[in-house]
Amino acid sequence: MNGKSVEVDNTDAEGRLVLADALYYASTEFKPHTVIDVATLTGAMDIALGEVYTGVFTTSDALWNRLSVAGESEYDRFWRMPLDEDYGPQIYSSNADLCNTGGKPAGSCTAALFLKAFVDGIEAKDGQEPSVRWAHLDIAGTMEFTRPIPYQEKGMTGRPVRALVEFVRRLSSQ
Repeated sequence: MNGKSVEVDNTDAEGRLVLADALYYASTEFKPHTVIDVATLTGAMDIALGEVYTGVFTTSDALWNRLSVAGESEYDRFWRMPLDEDYGPQIYSSNADLCNTGGKPAGSCTAALFLKAFVDGIEAKDGQEPSVRWAHLDIAGTMEFTRPIPYQEKGMTGRPVRALVEFVRRLSSQ
């Protein structure tokens, strides 16, 4: 939707193509100050963090801090993951502007970097702050518990709904 060409290296990573267009549409059409997307995007996140933490990729320290506080408050915890351009060559060196996967190494990092390319307003312009704070939450590991814990039976978890409700509650009370 934003005019970037994408090489589809892996058809199993089709969801990020739809999410990329949704991010671009939402950030350009509605011009929000904050965009948070939640997806079971990569098996790599399950490998990295398991069922304990939801992986968060963000360009905003302020947004990260607010999400982390909300997550801790609700015991629906987040872990900040690297969103670094050093992973870029894995998805930029293709026959198109971007490749939809960067291979196995740092798979969740390259998936988030791919999405970042479609959020309008997260890059600072003319020395000003970015107009949009963005976070990608990869819930591939936390969407389901394989063993019960004191407040959650085995099965689907609904995570990170508790933390996001708390995030919004705190934001609205300012």
